[in-house]
Amino acid sequence: MRITNNMISDRSLFNIQQSLNRIAKLNDKLSSGKEVQYPSDDAVIATRASNISSRLRELEQYKRNVDHVNNFVQSYDTTLQELSSVYQRIKELMVEGANGTNSVDERNAIATELKALKEHLVEIANTRIGDEYIFGGARSDLKPVDENGNIVTPMEADVKRKVNALGYSISYGVTVYDAFTLNNGKTAFSTIDDAIDALYQGDEKKLSEISLKEIGVLANSVMEQFANVGSTSRMVEMISSRIDDLQVFNTEYLSKEQDADLTKVLTDLSMQQSVLNAALKSASMAIQKTLVDFIG
Repeated sequence: MRITNNMISDRSLFNIQQSLNRIAKLNDKLSSGKEVQYPSDDAVIATRASNISSRLRELEQYKRNVDHVNNFVQSYDTTLQELSSVYQRIKELMVEGANGTNSVDERNAIATELKALKEHLVEIANTRIGDEYIFGGARSDLKPVDENGNIVTPMEADVKRKVNALGYSISYGVTVYDAFTLNNGKTAFSTIDDAIDALYQGDEKKLSEISLKEIGVLANSVMEQFANVGSTSRMVEMISSRIDDLQVFNTEYLSKEQDADLTKVLTDLSMQQSVLNAALKSASMAIQKTLVDFIG
């Protein structure tokens, strides 16, 4: 086959262009820090990297869900402890009020403190995280109790919330019905009202036989809910720890699959620069000069 000057020129230019393409790709790797940026670079690695990235986004959403539950669980923990203390104080006042030796002024003083505790219970029942009422159940946008101590959360909202993470279904939540109502339909607020009326009337029997028993049931109910919250808290901690481990593992895996070895890239880039310089020098000697080169 006859080799012409045009063939030599075309081949030299082709080799120079290929060298420039390799240098451009190495520069891309150096600036991005990634070995593979496009599926055309390596379809297998690009697919794996895409799947791992999707998994990491999924884990981030799980983490947000679990953190949201954890915020509620911590709030329930402190709020139920406070509620238990209030119920205990109410119980002590009822025991004191049921003592038949109290004077009218003493009974009135006890009734006044019970009124203050009722107002405090209303504040506890309307505890919020952000814009959500923690005792609101499925209607966390509604204030559970009005200023008079009437429960306004509808019965159909008396359900636990659920969040999914890593295949686990986390049920959580304490509603106003769980912590502030009795099986007979009465509430902690109406129990306090009855106790106040009994104090004004001097009805120690009603205090000791009805109101005192009802507040005891409410206190026990709070302790049961406190145990449930503790169980949920332990589950949330376990899932959160598992998510953290998976995030670390997948991040490291993605780095191994996708990140460029910068030392190797710099070495390859230096070599390609040398190759390009050699190709340019070779082309300058191989390509035949034309008349244009001598015009000047």
